[in-house]
Formats: sequence, C-alpha cells, structure tokens
Amino acid sequence: MAWDLELNPILLEELYVWIDSIPLSKTKTKIERDFSDGILVAEIIRHYLPDMVDMHNYTVANSFNPKKINWGQLNKRILCPLTLDLPDKIIIDLCNGKPGVVEIFLFKLRQKIDEELELRQKLESQRLPSPNQSLLALNIIDSKKESTNIVSSRSSRISKSIGSFTSRWVSRLFYEELKQQSLEQDEEIQILRAKLRRLEHILQLKDIRISELIEETQRKQLTILGTGKNK
Repeated sequence: MAWDLELNPILLEELYVWIDSIPLSKTKTKIERDFSDGILVAEIIRHYLPDMVDMHNYTVANSFNPKKINWGQLNKRILCPLTLDLPDKIIIDLCNGKPGVVEIFLFKLRQKIDEELELRQKLESQRLPSPNQSLLALNIIDSKKESTNIVSSRSSRISKSIGSFTSRWVSRLFYEELKQQSLEQDEEIQILRAKLRRLEHILQLKDIRISELIEETQRKQLTILGTGKNK
C-alpha cells in the first residue's frame, strides 16, 4: 500500500471537516500531535464500528513507547482486519508526530471504514427475507408445531445453541466472501485506471507528435515559398 500520497487542499479540507463531524474526547489543535497516541483514532473507529473497538485496550500516552503499544494494538486488532496494515516506519512516524503522515493515514482509514460499512450493509440486505419468504417460513413453523410433540427444555436449549453457532458461522463465511469480492473488484478498478492513464499518456504523445509534424510541414511550405520568390 502506497504511503507517498499527496493530498490536495480540497481533499485535506474534506478530511478535516469529516474529523470535526465526529464527537471526540478532545478538540483538534495540532493534528499530528493530537493523534500521535492512537486514542482519537480508536474513537473514530468506535463511532462507526463500535463492535470492533474496546477503549480499555488503549491508554492516553505522552512518551514514545506507550504510544507505540497503542498503535500496535490498533494495528493488530482493528487495522489489519480492515486491510490497513501499518508498516513499522509509519507507526514510528505517527508516534513521533511527523507532519503530513497522519492526514494520509486518516484518509486511508476513512476509505476502509466506508468499505466496511458498505460490506455490512450488503450482508444485512442479503440476510433480510422477502415478505413471501417470511410468510412461507411462518407457515412451515406452524405446520411443524402442529405435527410434532414438545421436546424437553434441555434439548431445546441445545438446539438453539447449535443453530445460533451455525448461523454465525455461515454469516461470517458469507461476509468474508463478500469482502474478498470487494477487494478483487477494487484491484480490477485500479488496473483499469492504470490502463486509462496509459492510454491518456499515449494520446498526449500523439497530439505532441501531430503538432510537431504540422509545424515541420509549415516550415517546409514557407521554405518552398521563399525559394520560389527568389527565383
């Protein structure tokens, strides 16, 4: 993942507006210093993905080592699952408050949060049954109630536990499949964009060559006209 991005003023302004829209424990004064211990990053992720963050794992820090521990926890528990694995160099730069690094990180983090929310929405939409499916399920349940005897409470609890486990397992597999599909689509988009940039570059070279040929032709015409007048 490239970390040598350059955010233009418009993207930076949008990023700052996004950060200011999130209720954080302290206001932004000097962004590279405010985010250096990772606490505000954890708060941003918790705002959008509360199930992924336990704030007890992170402590406010002023020195380098505790800051690095916070970032290590963030990277292992949250950022890696979001496919935003931080290299050691970037973690060190973030802890030291190197100017410009935190903006690039937050820009990438915002993209990953949006991707995660979109995937979860797709997963939820796949799990919601249609009205016809719901009615069919109710009819099946009613018919089973009429045709079967009441089982013991112990057997019922075991069945519920197994069903809950199976449901979570299947949902997780489906979720991971969707996530993988999304990553593959993103890769294809990046490839297509690279091809598009290549084609645009070729067209620019052709335009330059055409301009050179036109100028060369005009010079030859002027030379021929000048030779004719001299005769």
